[in-house]
Amino acid sequence: MNTGTFIQYYRTKRGLTQKDLANGICSISYLSKIENEMIEPSYDVIVSLCEKLDAPYEEISSLDQEDIHIQIINLYKLITKKNFKEAKLVYTSLKENITPFHQTELQHYFKLIEFYYLIETKQENAMKQPIESIHNMEQTFKGERLYYFYKILGVYYIHRAFPNNAIVYFKKAERTLVKHSMNDPDIYYLLAATYTRMDDPIRSNHYCQIAKERFIDEFLYPKITDCYILFGINYTLLKAYDLAEQYFFQVLDSKPMMDSELITVRLKHNIGFLYCEMKDWNKAIDYLEDAAESFLSPYDKLHSYHLLAKAHFQLQENDQAIAYIKEGEVLSRRINDLKVRCQLSILKHQVYNTVRTNEFVHQAEKKWIPYLLKMGERNTLKELYGILAESLFDQGQFKLSAYYFKQLANESI
Repeated sequence: MNTGTFIQYYRTKRGLTQKDLANGICSISYLSKIENEMIEPSYDVIVSLCEKLDAPYEEISSLDQEDIHIQIINLYKLITKKNFKEAKLVYTSLKENITPFHQTELQHYFKLIEFYYLIETKQENAMKQPIESIHNMEQTFKGERLYYFYKILGVYYIHRAFPNNAIVYFKKAERTLVKHSMNDPDIYYLLAATYTRMDDPIRSNHYCQIAKERFIDEFLYPKITDCYILFGINYTLLKAYDLAEQYFFQVLDSKPMMDSELITVRLKHNIGFLYCEMKDWNKAIDYLEDAAESFLSPYDKLHSYHLLAKAHFQLQENDQAIAYIKEGEVLSRRINDLKVRCQLSILKHQVYNTVRTNEFVHQAEKKWIPYLLKMGERNTLKELYGILAESLFDQGQFKLSAYYFKQLANESI
């Protein structure tokens, strides 16, 4: 705790001069040194000053620096393990006990882990915070804390659907982890998940295998389950659909892997995604409807809405497709999810058969393609290139159509 700041705050609040407060306790110069953090006063002097100020020092300092540091580490571990029930208790306690009088570094450390908590519990206000305030704290962290800083920023950017940004911070975190001989297999899983988002399932499988082996060593069954699901997604992207089904249903039919309702819902969504890729649209809808109904998080629900709209469109059930697009548009605006909003806009043009209009081409070239390139969302980008290439070919714009066919080929390499 910044004792000097604490004393100065209450002295000013009580309307006392340094002379008034120091009288009978210590010299004015001694008090000045306390307030300027030049010396650490003895316990007796602190108690005497606080009694004269009628300031609740014992209450505010009930948790010392070391205790708070331990609790912050505990909060981080609970979040990483997705034990949000206990994390909420620790977070609430820390929120009540950390004050402006504690050291700036400790306040920043708590703010960073708080940010992690808000992101992972998918609280909408986390995505609306000015990220600059987090970036500006980087210089205050070293060693282990710097690792957490890089990792949490990566988590933020992956939640914001900017895998290009996320991978930069996850790689920094990996280097910091190795440099300081730390152990956190979660970073390898996050690297794997990010490469999946960047449409690089082979590289993802490399990191996912490392993560799985280390999770097994630590008996972290929920994390092992995450790896199996990610393997299933990667094999879906690689069009090895039989292997993807094996991984998904191995989790679905297994204990202790299947030990939470959230895992069941995630599996249903991803199995729905698998059947979308297999063009088995009716099966996909069955799983996705269950997922959309059961998901509590608006972020997760939104992704199921998009796939449901896509499946109904492919079955030429345009009324149902539009209904899900409209629900998705409302939700995407509410939580400011630009990625799915972009996907829904493209799909909406397909449903209304307006992909051959100048308006669609203009939006694609000026808005969606720059955004998708910036964020690194290659799957949607490839889909858009294909739609543009075919629609422009049908319009007789063969040169421009060839350009987009070439872009599609380059993205598919």
